[in-house]
Amino acid sequence: MTRRSRVYGTYKRTLYVLPSIPDDLDAEMKNALAIRNAASTNGVCPDCGAEAEIYRDHIDDRILHAVFQHEPDCGALTDGAAA
Repeated sequence: MTRRSRVYGTYKRTLYVLPSIPDDLDAEMKNALAIRNAASTNGVCPDCGAEAEIYRDHIDDRILHAVFQHEPDCGALTDGAAA
């Protein structure tokens, strides 16, 4: 059985590069990173529902970038700036 990609624009063999979540971070930052990682792998932010916009890299078109426009009160944001 072939599993379909959850993120539009990605393919069967996709490598996600995600930040680790160090134990020494405060709880707010750990939660923000966990939300961002979940959003990146699912294509939808689990906190605010923002959907990924997929862009091809301008140097190597095999590389895709997922950009999220999170809501201002989203837990993925730690300083009011877009993640």
